[in-house]
Amino acid sequence: MAVLITGLGYMGAALAEGLLRQGEAVVAIENRFSTDARALDRLAGAGVDLVGGDVADETAVEAAFARAPIDTVYHFAAQASAHPDAAPAAYTERSNLQGPRVVLDAMRRHGARTIVYAGSFKVYGETPAGTVGEDHPYGRFRDLSHLSKVYVEKLLELYAGEHGLRCLSLRFGIVHGLSPVMKTDGRFMTAPNKFCLQAARGEALSVFGGGRAPAGFVHVADAARAALATAGHQAFGGYTPLNVVGEVASVAQVAGWVAAAGEARGLPVRVAGLDPAGPVDEAALFTVGSGLDALPFRYERTLRDSAGDVLDHFLAAEGAR
Repeated sequence: MAVLITGLGYMGAALAEGLLRQGEAVVAIENRFSTDARALDRLAGAGVDLVGGDVADETAVEAAFARAPIDTVYHFAAQASAHPDAAPAAYTERSNLQGPRVVLDAMRRHGARTIVYAGSFKVYGETPAGTVGEDHPYGRFRDLSHLSKVYVEKLLELYAGEHGLRCLSLRFGIVHGLSPVMKTDGRFMTAPNKFCLQAARGEALSVFGGGRAPAGFVHVADAARAALATAGHQAFGGYTPLNVVGEVASVAQVAGWVAAAGEARGLPVRVAGLDPAGPVDEAALFTVGSGLDALPFRYERTLRDSAGDVLDHFLAAEGAR
């Protein structure tokens, strides 16, 4: 028996490493849209059975399911960037809307019972308030990538109810930290990692709009651990959404922590665009409730901790160029 990961990018690669450490057989499908081929080769060398292809292509998905009996699918394949130049709308729709349906139908044909979907805390919109649990209403959206998460959640709900699949949607906060796959194209990087790359290159960290609005964040290693923990916890059945947020902070605070990590390493880091009112809007702070609280699961990594690790990675990478 094996598990299938769709999308072996920044998050999927961290999950693959975790599964391999547990002794799991891992099949993965990846179309190399924004992932370094050398990183994929390293994962294949570590034991991942890599299938090249697009999750919206039924032939490629069938090829992945043919590699081994699959019980659990971790669906991480998506065009995840909100950047307007990241991908054409048609690509985002094909990957994010058509792809999940193709994978779910393949699960039914091959008898796979569980899917863990990489959702987003952004389903609650840009400015959630109060205590945000899984029953919090959907917010409004400014990009196709995050809007697509709502469609897939309702698709999962449909397949759980109509076909008896076990469908878990993990609503991840903004992900940061070191992974086996590290992006360097700013269009596909989250703010914490992008700030670290800018600091390593001696560039100013640009905070837009003052950056005081709070947001949810999670370290990539904690995100992978949460995926493994929920997949293995049979109390989560049917369609279950779960918030996966390790901490709440503002982008301005993140920039400050990266600047502090840089200064500790002798780097003069400049942050542009900070609001003189302060790094976070205290009145807009929210708290996060999650079904994960029922598990013996605890977040282990913080933004402060990961800033130094990621900065060191990019300093080494830039020095090797």
